[in-house]
Amino acid sequence: MAKIRIKNIGKVIALLMRGIGATLRFEVEDKAGAFNTSRTGWIWAFWHNRMFVIPYIHELWFAHIPGAILSSPSGDGQIIADVCATFGFEAARGSSSKPQKGLAALIMMAEKVKEGRDIGITPDGPRGPLYHLQPGIIKLGQLTGGTIVPVRVEYSRAIRFKTWDQFLLPLPFSTVRVIFEPTMTVPRKMTEEEFEAQRLQLEQAMGGD
Repeated sequence: MAKIRIKNIGKVIALLMRGIGATLRFEVEDKAGAFNTSRTGWIWAFWHNRMFVIPYIHELWFAHIPGAILSSPSGDGQIIADVCATFGFEAARGSSSKPQKGLAALIMMAEKVKEGRDIGITPDGPRGPLYHLQPGIIKLGQLTGGTIVPVRVEYSRAIRFKTWDQFLLPLPFSTVRVIFEPTMTVPRKMTEEEFEAQRLQLEQAMGGD
């Protein structure tokens, strides 16, 4: 019964996303070449509190590129996985606080990168700190040589929830600015200092409030 209830919640949220999404006005700044029809799949990096529109815009603009998303093994992660499934995303379940599951998810995501999928990762999730980029996405880029694109999302009007990530829900008929920042790739071999520099570069490119 619990699984059925969670799946239903996911479907309801997906309907809400589609309903609100249909009213939004999008402004796009593409510094990365995201709309280049010859590009293969990228690793999308976006903050946890901006994820609401990501599945919608991917389906709207990039439905021709299959997707996958990393979500935590928690109940909330299951809801996210169910929501994203309705938009054509496969889910890899992993957690930065549980190394074995995190490693398994990293390996699964690496396979999806090599398949040419667009991979969605919230590198400050699932528990934060807010706008602090955890190292997993850099490790994924290092392992695969995949292209990472920082995706910034700004809402003209939104409700801010009192959650750890200060989740933002765009109001109907508001304007959403989507910025695809220049892409980056991560060298396979790095010192600890070079790794931290890559992590900090991506964190800064993603911005914040």
